Amino acid sequence: MHLMRFILTIVVALCIVGCRNDIEQVRAITDRNTQPVQTSYNASYTFSEKGKLQTQLQARLLEQFEAEGDEDYLLATDFTMIFFDSNEQEDARITAQTGKYEEKKKLLTAQKNVVLTNKAGEKLETEELVYMQDSARIVTDKAVTITLSGGTVLRGKGLESNDSFTRYRILQPTGDIMIEENQDSTYGENK
Repeated sequence: MHLMRFILTIVVALCIVGCRNDIEQVRAITDRNTQPVQTSYNASYTFSEKGKLQTQLQARLLEQFEAEGDEDYLLATDFTMIFFDSNEQEDARITAQTGKYEEKKKLLTAQKNVVLTNKAGEKLETEELVYMQDSARIVTDKAVTITLSGGTVLRGKGLESNDSFTRYRILQPTGDIMIEENQDSTYGENK
């Protein structure tokens, strides 16, 4: 009888100790900022405005988060964002390992092995790129390498571009530029 009472006391004590919750662990599990409200695999989303195709997002993994203060955002893994022109033809494309789209700010930040290509065959490579949807601009302050369709390579740090990557400016160009001997360096014309 004493043995039974002793075992019962031990079991009750273990249950009381074992059922204790650390408030930080509970918050981490239930916090809306740390857990996605929706997860999609091999997702493809099309965005249009006034019935016109604007962009298409394709991602191996897409997670939607609801943050406080109406700061909702999407996280994408191994994604491609395709931009379309007014004729709904592909204009440019961004691929990256990770990305974050902040809905309220209308900002897409692409990171890790970012590649931006345009319909002329030009390719930009960098580690981070920000697409500002409201102003249709793409910017980075990281190192950039641009390969032109003819094979010429441009390098520098920082870039500003339109969203179709047809008008761009390297903020701090680096490297060597080859000029032909017969070329007028003022006007770029051959003599």
